[in-house]
Amino acid sequence: MFKPTPKVVAALRELVPADQLDLELSRRRPDLTALLLRAAATDAPLGRDLQAAVCRAGCALLGERHPGASIEVRVPPFAAVQLGFGTGPRHTRGTPPNVVEMSPETFIDLAVGRVAWADATVDMSGVHAGEAAAGFPLVT
Repeated sequence: MFKPTPKVVAALRELVPADQLDLELSRRRPDLTALLLRAAATDAPLGRDLQAAVCRAGCALLGERHPGASIEVRVPPFAAVQLGFGTGPRHTRGTPPNVVEMSPETFIDLAVGRVAWADATVDMSGVHAGEAAAGFPLVT
Protein backbone atom coordinates (compact mmCIF):
# COMPACT_ATOMS: atom_id res chain seq x y z
CA MET A 1 0.00 0.00 0.00
CA PHE A 2 1.44 3.33 -1.02
CA LYS A 3 0.13 6.28 0.93
CA PRO A 4 -0.15 9.59 -0.90
CA THR A 5 2.32 12.38 -0.31
CA PRO A 6 1.86 15.91 -1.71
CA LYS A 7 4.87 15.62 -4.07
CA VAL A 8 3.77 12.26 -5.45
CA VAL A 9 0.16 13.37 -5.89
CA ALA A 10 1.26 16.51 -7.74
CA ALA A 11 3.52 14.50 -10.05
CA LEU A 12 0.83 11.87 -10.67
CA ARG A 13 -1.68 14.56 -11.68
CA GLU A 14 0.40 15.11 -14.80
CA LEU A 15 0.40 11.43 -15.82
CA VAL A 16 -2.91 9.83 -14.85
CA PRO A 17 -6.53 10.91 -15.34
CA ALA A 18 -7.56 13.35 -12.61
CA ASP A 19 -10.85 11.56 -11.94
CA GLN A 20 -9.06 8.27 -11.18
CA LEU A 21 -6.58 9.97 -8.89
CA ASP A 22 -9.32 11.93 -7.11
CA LEU A 23 -11.38 8.77 -6.66
CA GLU A 24 -8.47 6.96 -5.02
CA LEU A 25 -7.67 9.97 -2.83
CA SER A 26 -11.28 10.11 -1.64
CA ARG A 27 -11.07 6.60 -0.17
CA ARG A 28 -10.66 6.17 3.56
CA ARG A 29 -7.27 4.48 3.03
CA PRO A 30 -5.99 5.56 -0.38
CA ASP A 31 -3.45 3.30 -2.08
CA LEU A 32 -1.65 4.80 -5.06
CA THR A 33 0.15 1.60 -6.11
CA ALA A 34 -1.99 0.86 -9.19
CA LEU A 35 -1.85 4.47 -10.37
CA LEU A 36 1.90 4.61 -9.86
CA LEU A 37 2.38 1.48 -11.95
CA ARG A 38 0.06 2.88 -14.62
CA ALA A 39 2.11 6.09 -14.73
CA ALA A 40 5.33 4.05 -14.92
CA ALA A 41 3.99 2.16 -17.94
CA THR A 42 3.81 5.36 -19.97
CA ASP A 43 6.77 6.72 -21.89
CA ALA A 44 6.67 9.96 -19.93
CA PRO A 45 9.70 10.71 -17.74
CA LEU A 46 8.87 10.04 -14.09
CA GLY A 47 11.29 12.27 -12.25
CA ARG A 48 12.97 11.28 -9.00
CA ASP A 49 9.90 11.53 -6.72
CA LEU A 50 7.73 9.28 -8.87
CA GLN A 51 10.59 6.91 -9.62
CA ALA A 52 11.15 6.45 -5.90
CA ALA A 53 7.42 6.04 -5.27
CA VAL A 54 7.06 3.39 -7.99
CA CYS A 55 10.02 1.43 -6.61
CA ARG A 56 8.71 1.59 -3.04
CA ALA A 57 5.15 0.71 -4.02
CA GLY A 58 6.34 -2.07 -6.33
CA CYS A 59 8.56 -3.61 -3.66
CA ALA A 60 5.68 -3.46 -1.17
CA LEU A 61 3.42 -5.20 -3.69
CA LEU A 62 6.05 -7.90 -4.29
CA GLY A 63 6.26 -8.47 -0.55
CA GLU A 64 2.48 -8.77 -0.26
CA ARG A 65 2.26 -11.25 -3.13
CA HIS A 66 5.27 -13.33 -2.11
CA PRO A 67 5.70 -13.13 1.67
CA GLY A 68 8.77 -14.71 3.14
CA ALA A 69 12.41 -14.07 3.77
CA SER A 70 14.51 -16.25 1.50
CA ILE A 71 15.35 -13.66 -1.19
CA GLU A 72 16.01 -9.95 -0.86
CA VAL A 73 15.29 -7.68 -3.81
CA ARG A 74 17.18 -4.39 -3.61
CA VAL A 75 16.50 -1.27 -5.65
CA PRO A 76 19.03 1.24 -4.35
CA PRO A 77 18.67 3.92 -3.22
CA PHE A 78 14.90 3.64 -2.93
CA ALA A 79 13.68 0.28 -1.68
CA ALA A 80 14.32 -3.31 -0.66
CA VAL A 81 12.00 -6.18 0.14
CA GLN A 82 12.34 -9.74 1.34
CA LEU A 83 10.42 -12.39 -0.57
CA GLY A 84 9.67 -16.06 -0.28
CA PHE A 85 8.81 -18.58 -2.97
CA GLY A 86 8.65 -21.67 -0.79
CA THR A 87 12.32 -22.58 -1.15
CA GLY A 88 15.62 -21.45 0.22
CA PRO A 89 16.80 -20.59 3.69
CA ARG A 90 14.89 -18.18 5.90
CA HIS A 91 16.88 -14.99 6.36
CA THR A 92 16.67 -13.20 9.72
CA ARG A 93 19.75 -10.95 10.17
CA GLY A 94 22.61 -9.46 8.23
CA THR A 95 23.12 -9.92 4.52
CA PRO A 96 20.79 -12.58 3.14
CA PRO A 97 22.25 -15.49 1.15
CA ASN A 98 20.03 -14.77 -1.87
CA VAL A 99 20.13 -11.20 -3.14
CA VAL A 100 18.87 -9.58 -6.31
CA GLU A 101 19.93 -6.00 -6.93
CA MET A 102 18.90 -3.77 -9.81
CA SER A 103 18.67 -0.13 -10.80
CA PRO A 104 15.39 1.74 -10.35
CA GLU A 105 14.99 1.91 -14.13
CA THR A 106 15.37 -1.86 -14.47
CA PHE A 107 12.95 -2.51 -11.62
CA ILE A 108 10.33 -0.27 -13.21
CA ASP A 109 10.81 -1.86 -16.63
CA LEU A 110 10.38 -5.33 -15.09
CA ALA A 111 7.40 -4.22 -12.98
CA VAL A 112 5.41 -2.93 -15.95
CA GLY A 113 6.49 -5.71 -18.30
CA ARG A 114 8.52 -3.52 -20.61
CA VAL A 115 11.52 -5.85 -20.18
CA ALA A 116 11.61 -9.60 -19.59
CA TRP A 117 13.67 -10.98 -16.70
CA ALA A 118 16.04 -12.76 -19.10
CA ASP A 119 16.81 -9.44 -20.81
CA ALA A 120 17.18 -7.35 -17.65
CA THR A 121 20.46 -6.34 -16.07
CA VAL A 122 20.31 -7.63 -12.51
CA ASP A 123 23.02 -8.64 -10.06
CA MET A 124 22.20 -11.91 -8.32
CA SER A 125 23.90 -13.95 -5.64
CA GLY A 126 22.74 -17.20 -4.11
CA VAL A 127 21.24 -20.30 -5.67
CA HIS A 128 17.64 -19.20 -5.11
CA ALA A 129 17.96 -15.54 -6.19
CA GLY A 130 16.69 -16.25 -9.71
CA GLU A 131 13.34 -17.32 -8.28
CA ALA A 132 12.53 -13.62 -7.88
CA ALA A 133 11.77 -13.64 -11.61
CA ALA A 134 8.42 -15.26 -10.76
CA GLY A 135 7.32 -11.98 -9.15
CA PHE A 136 7.46 -9.98 -12.37
CA PRO A 137 5.74 -8.26 -14.05
CA LEU A 138 3.62 -6.66 -11.35
CA VAL A 139 0.93 -5.54 -13.79
CA THR A 140 -1.01 -7.75 -16.16
